[in-house]
Amino acid sequence: MIALLRRAANPGDREGSRWAGMRMHRISTQMMTKLSASSKLIAGWDFLCMLRDEGRRSAQDFLERHERDVGVRSTLDLDALLERV
Repeated sequence: MIALLRRAANPGDREGSRWAGMRMHRISTQMMTKLSASSKLIAGWDFLCMLRDEGRRSAQDFLERHERDVGVRSTLDLDALLERV
């Protein structure tokens, strides 16, 4: 949705310039793609701690690779995502 809004945004008006200039990032992990939809129902403490720790590791990895990009440029190519739709 955001990718479509950025494409349609008129950078000449105030709201459009916000959308057109928005910087996008994605912090992801392979482990999360392996979880099934039913994992959303797991509320066990060990599982929640594992998610927290995986999120922290993923965020640290992202920052090590892209710390200088944050606030400067996008690290997620939304146009490439749209091509697959």
